[in-house]
Amino acid sequence: MVEITKITDQKNKGKFNLFVDGEFYAGVLKEVAIANNFFVGKQLDKKELDDILIESETKQAFSKASDYLGTRLHTKFELRTKLSKKGYSKEAIRGAINRLENYGYIDDKAFARTFVNSNAKLSKKMLENKLLSKGVSKEIVSEVLAGLSAEDQYQSCQVAAQKYLKGKNMQEAREKLYAHLVRKGYDYACISKIIKQIYNVDFDFGE
Repeated sequence: MVEITKITDQKNKGKFNLFVDGEFYAGVLKEVAIANNFFVGKQLDKKELDDILIESETKQAFSKASDYLGTRLHTKFELRTKLSKKGYSKEAIRGAINRLENYGYIDDKAFARTFVNSNAKLSKKMLENKLLSKGVSKEIVSEVLAGLSAEDQYQSCQVAAQKYLKGKNMQEAREKLYAHLVRKGYDYACISKIIKQIYNVDFDFGE
């Protein structure tokens, strides 16, 4: 058994400092302290206290994650990373993420679809790399990107080429254009088609 020996206000008006057996133990939401009838002199099992405090921290993590989601959609990985940097425990983060999923506030597949629709100018390879870097699973990325047609990628590649050539000498930029589009993640078939359309010639890039 442990004993609550002191409860003081934090600068954060919504929380108390909780002292147990004469030492600072943790911060706790006031609503949680009141709901569990915390008072100086109260004794309780240490595991019971820790479970209560984890619940308190989970609510805080949930609130912080909700703030992040208020600015834009996030993947589970992004939220875990941000909450971890804020110092929340793995248990609290796991609990907050689970609740957000259950409420439908986070959905990696929906995120991936929205991201692809909002970044249609990017190549399929670039979209794949960006989604994977945000923690979206390979399975979800493959499923979402399967909806992109060859025509979608052709148009995207065409826009990228036109943007690159703007203000440049067309002939001098031809080979550099190929390298630029490769770096952007477009495949050989798409690039060669664009080059042929722009210059009206077949061009061998060593493929």
